Amino acid sequence: MKQRNQRNRIDHLLPQGYLEGFTDPDAPGTLSVFDIKKRRWFESGPPAVGASRGYFDYFDYFDYSLESRPDQTADESFRRFEEDFPNVRRQMVAAGFTGWEQHLDFLLGYAQMLRARTQMFREQELKSFKGLELLRLKGPAAGEQSTFEYEPVPAEHRQELYRNMAITKVREQIANGPSWFGNFRWFLRYSDALLSPVVTCDNPIIVSGPVHDAKSCVNHENALIFFPLCWQACLIGSHVSCDPPTDIFDQRTLARIRSRYLTASCRFAYSPRRLDPLR
Repeated sequence: MKQRNQRNRIDHLLPQGYLEGFTDPDAPGTLSVFDIKKRRWFESGPPAVGASRGYFDYFDYFDYSLESRPDQTADESFRRFEEDFPNVRRQMVAAGFTGWEQHLDFLLGYAQMLRARTQMFREQELKSFKGLELLRLKGPAAGEQSTFEYEPVPAEHRQELYRNMAITKVREQIANGPSWFGNFRWFLRYSDALLSPVVTCDNPIIVSGPVHDAKSCVNHENALIFFPLCWQACLIGSHVSCDPPTDIFDQRTLARIRSRYLTASCRFAYSPRRLDPLR
């Protein structure tokens, strides 16, 4: 059996290029990070947060056909988005978000990538695999005819196979591009006040309405999807049109959205400045 191909490196669930959009412009590279469970703030930077060791490690075994390495690694799936997003964000900020619609397909594909990279998405996929019977191909013994049989995958390797399958699901989501996000009407709201910023969290794609997860909102006409682009702007998806498509945030609306991120079901939220989490 081959040795495990474990890189065991630090893998960023939230791309550093995404988190850079939430850093303090007066203190370049500095993020204010809110520990949602402990209800406290601390300062850090994009390289040190939104990451987990070995999160995208792929387990590789010689004798398991189900574990053959995919034709594209997680790194390759992410590369185009990670390289292009910071430039797209800077262009939109420089233009005062005028003409952001020309980037919509890319932005929605990026949002799907962010959603697929989260711990929440992985846990949902792993849960769906529970009870699934896994088989490995059993080749003929020496001197036997070339007949093949299947046998159950040993219990000690099932969790690793499940992780491989979850990574494959991540790749599939990214390959689908905007996918069902394209069924929504999108508008952009921005803030020009550093003391009243848009914030994000470990699960950056948040939905509002009578739904349990992002994909469920497709069938609920009152559902909204929030995708923070940077501390200045947030994309909002709705089933109904909203005019104008680009406008400054109503401060009460922004405060409500910000509160959702500072109380989300994840570990950390990110802002350019420390904020009152109750406001």
